[in-house]
Amino acid sequence: MRDTRRRRPASAESSTIGHVESRKAQSPAPHDFQVGRWLAQPTLNLICDGGTVRHLEPQIMDLLRFLATTGGRVVSKDEIIEAVWEGRFIAEGTLTRSIADLRRALEDNQRSPEYIETIAKRGYRLIAPISAEGRRAVAPITDAAAAETPDARVERSRVVLPFPRPAGFEPVEDGVAGMRIADRLTSARRDRFVGRHAEIEVFRSALMADEPPFVVWHLIGSGGVGKTTLLQEFSAVASCAGRPVVRIDGRDIEASESGFVVALSQSLGVEAVDLARLLARWPIGAVLLIDTYELLVSLDHWLRQMLLPHLPARSLVVIAGRGEPASAWRTDVAWAPLTRISALANLAAEESRTYLMRCHVPAGDYDDALAFTRGHPLALSLVADVLTRGERLRASRIDSEPEVVRLLLETFVRDVPSREHRLALHACVTARATTEPLLAAVLERSDAHDLFEWLGHLSFVEHGPYGLFPHDLARDVVYMDFRWRDPDAAFLVTERVLTYLYGRLERTTGIERQRAYLDILYVQRYNPNLRPFFEWAGIGTAYAEIATANDHPAILEMVERHEGAGSAAIARYWLTRQPDAFFMIRRVGGDVIGLVANLNLQDVTPDDIAADPAVAHAVTYAEQHAPSRGERMPYGRFWMDAERHQSPTQVFNVVAAASSLAWNAPGVGWCFVAAANPDAWQPMFTEIHLWRVPEADFEIDGRCYGVFAHDWRAESAQDWLRLKAERASRIEGFPHPPSRPAD
Repeated sequence: MRDTRRRRPASAESSTIGHVESRKAQSPAPHDFQVGRWLAQPTLNLICDGGTVRHLEPQIMDLLRFLATTGGRVVSKDEIIEAVWEGRFIAEGTLTRSIADLRRALEDNQRSPEYIETIAKRGYRLIAPISAEGRRAVAPITDAAAAETPDARVERSRVVLPFPRPAGFEPVEDGVAGMRIADRLTSARRDRFVGRHAEIEVFRSALMADEPPFVVWHLIGSGGVGKTTLLQEFSAVASCAGRPVVRIDGRDIEASESGFVVALSQSLGVEAVDLARLLARWPIGAVLLIDTYELLVSLDHWLRQMLLPHLPARSLVVIAGRGEPASAWRTDVAWAPLTRISALANLAAEESRTYLMRCHVPAGDYDDALAFTRGHPLALSLVADVLTRGERLRASRIDSEPEVVRLLLETFVRDVPSREHRLALHACVTARATTEPLLAAVLERSDAHDLFEWLGHLSFVEHGPYGLFPHDLARDVVYMDFRWRDPDAAFLVTERVLTYLYGRLERTTGIERQRAYLDILYVQRYNPNLRPFFEWAGIGTAYAEIATANDHPAILEMVERHEGAGSAAIARYWLTRQPDAFFMIRRVGGDVIGLVANLNLQDVTPDDIAADPAVAHAVTYAEQHAPSRGERMPYGRFWMDAERHQSPTQVFNVVAAASSLAWNAPGVGWCFVAAANPDAWQPMFTEIHLWRVPEADFEIDGRCYGVFAHDWRAESAQDWLRLKAERASRIEGFPHPPSRPAD
């Protein structure tokens, strides 16, 4: 995005856009006055026309008040900026957007104006009659307006945009080319924005303060509670205050330090991806808005220690995410007093009624809507869509938000055009991200473009870097509803999604192959015997790569710290014997957070057996129960989180991916996994048919390790896939552990 701000030259006649010298605004007295058909109430920031009442941002009301004092004369942009913004630094487009916002509030047509007229290359003038409240309004002379024919006038207003502009795009200030669909979308969003007055006032006060009371504001809340919408409103408020705004969304960037810097560089028009150059170009007083922070938590330490401390002192940062921020924001002696943390709640009853009114929901339906939604913004949006189509809600009181959305979404599911559309919708809520090829495979069609486009237009489906994905609440309730309605079809769709993903697994390598497996894992997120063992929100935030010689000291230190010197000596042996079996697990930014080692026991030697009792016991077990016929025999010998050892963290997501890739490789016979706490992990391993084999247990330095095993010759990968599809489509799970096949 090109930096459109300009420095004020020394000449007294030069433009003040970009920087304004401090000067007392020429403000009218804050009494009510009539402008055309609107009654303006500056002290309340309201304009009224009969039963229509509209709230103006304070800056927009100041603009209207100033224009009302000008007697209908043409006022230049410089004069408006000096009078209304009082010397604050503003971006070049701020005045244009503010004029557009005021026109929109007044329902003024820019090409056929009744209120504000644009005088090309000179400025603006207010042409509507102005009077004190209760006095007859007198209209100023409007020669230019009188000379213009109505047929030649076309709407050309513009609004504040939260949408990024393509590279090289320059908005046109006046004319039809200056208006975009994005303008209308933003206008519609702002017209329906309600509530959050306390949050907006806190934000506005921080913008206006010489020394803001906080530097970072964490907004937390569940999915659908309105975090993104509030950030959009913050963006508009900041723009009206003349503050540059930089927006980052965790859904749209790579969750790494370099990915974050790239996104910031693009926003600020810095060609080189260099943190120092980026900081040098950072606008004074800029507002940084970070959305979907739950996908960027791996960068939390870097943001707190490396990026944010180097921003200019008057910068403000708002971070919106689903989870509580890291404790360091509260406990660090420097950050704690400069950090604010707020949880977003549902809308109040009156705010909910206002929203329904703006959506043109019949007033007689308000009580039913409030009984259903309890003010949950996403549910309100969905129920408004139902009610504006003339449908009714069953009288009911719902206590949990997922149930609210489930009842609402039943209407959408019933109304899909065909069974094929219903299957497409279920594929979308089953897969982590839906692409056209995946959809075509699930539906057994050569071309699924029409259904993919239909999915993309659903109100609860969003577009991401890897395909379509539904809102989390919508995903859960649509999936559960579909499984309840048609369990056989749910199983069929799940099986086909997994078949497609396993096919993609075979066609990919490296990081893409790991991502494919994590997509497979995600399909099984509803399985109650798997769900507690994975960090589902962390899927895709870490990866494994083969350890290098430089990583060996870190591996040995980690093993010794968690498992003792004896295990570290065994790890040292295997690093020499099978170095490629060891993988470092890293965050997307590169930090090491764990390790996994899958040894291959296909050709073990007497030295191997002597060096590691785990190997000796596994080989003996295999020979006693189903001797190897030369197949590969992977053994998950070491796996751990750098800090939490064998706990269910994002590290185990990657451990599972790396291990499953080793198990499903061609020519595998037995596979084994060792666990420091086998009782804790047994439900998960039993669910995926890795059976507990106490005969293969072993002891190192007085520590006992339990072992799990699977014979891939007795249960093939294809049968295993079908099992996973069945388990993934049965949310309730199994009342008893599945039976183990006879040896």
